[in-house]
Amino acid sequence: MPEYKIGDIVEGTAIELRPYGVIVLFDDNRLGLLHISEISFSFIKNIKKFMHVGRTYQVKIIDIADDGFLKVSMNKISDAEKEQYRNKREKRVEIDSSAIDFTALNEHLKTWIEEAKEG
Repeated sequence: MPEYKIGDIVEGTAIELRPYGVIVLFDDNRLGLLHISEISFSFIKNIKKFMHVGRTYQVKIIDIADDGFLKVSMNKISDAEKEQYRNKREKRVEIDSSAIDFTALNEHLKTWIEEAKEG
């Protein structure tokens, strides 16, 4: 189970939209609330225009209840924190060009082109 701290930026999936906010599910099956006032600095009249069930969002933990329930925010994530989080998540892998094999493509490409012309 991940150890969450206030200020951590984590990903959660919106599982339920309510008039006052979004119920968010995190990787360890922990729940949290993204209150409507924490989504944007602008007034939100209809939460369904901004948030979608099933979509994953980056949020910042702003409070942790005694029972582990998380209160999170999107508008408290600075641009610098967004960039840092993005860079941390990116895993760049160097690919050895000699390991790339186009033999199957080369064998079938002429046939596929002919089929496309006929079809």
